[in-house]
Amino acid sequence: MSLVKLDQYYPNYKELFDNTDIKNYDVYDDKNDKIGSVQNILIDEDTGRFRYLIVDTGFWVFGKKVLLPISMARIDESQRRVSVPGLTKKQVEDLPEFTEDLSIDRDYEERVRSVYRPLYSSSSTVSSYDRNTYNYEQEPYFYDMNQQSYPTFRTYEERLMQARRR
Repeated sequence: MSLVKLDQYYPNYKELFDNTDIKNYDVYDDKNDKIGSVQNILIDEDTGRFRYLIVDTGFWVFGKKVLLPISMARIDESQRRVSVPGLTKKQVEDLPEFTEDLSIDRDYEERVRSVYRPLYSSSSTVSSYDRNTYNYEQEPYFYDMNQQSYPTFRTYEERLMQARRR
C-alpha cells in the first residue's frame, strides 16, 4: 500500500475530470465555519482509489495540514466546497500533522482514523487495529465513495484507473 498525490499519480488528471479541480475547494464544518481548503487528494497507488483529501487548515488551526478520509467529505461541486458533518476544531487540533516529506504508513493512517472514529461510534467500527491485517474495506464510512453519494468523483476515480491501465 502506497499513497500518492493526485498530480503524481496522473499529471494530466484535469483532462479526465472535465477540467474540474478539487484543489482549493473550501472546506467547512457542519456549523458552516470554514475549516480550510483542499490542497490535494491522496490515492492508493495500487488500486487507484481516492483515500484522503489533504486539507490546509489555514488560520483555523495555525496553518496545519491534515488528512480527511474521502467518504467523510460531502462534496458540492457547484459551490466548489466540501462539508464535513460532525467535525470539530478539537478533532482537527488532535490530528497528526501532514507534511510534504512525511512517509505515510499504516500506523500514521491509524492515528488519523482514531481521531475521526468517535464520529462513527457503533458496533460496526473497528474495535482493534492490526497493522498487518487492516484494509480500507473494514471502514467504509471513511473510504467508500458509492456512486449514489459521490457520482462525479466516483466517475473521476474510475477514469483515472482506466487511464492508468492504458
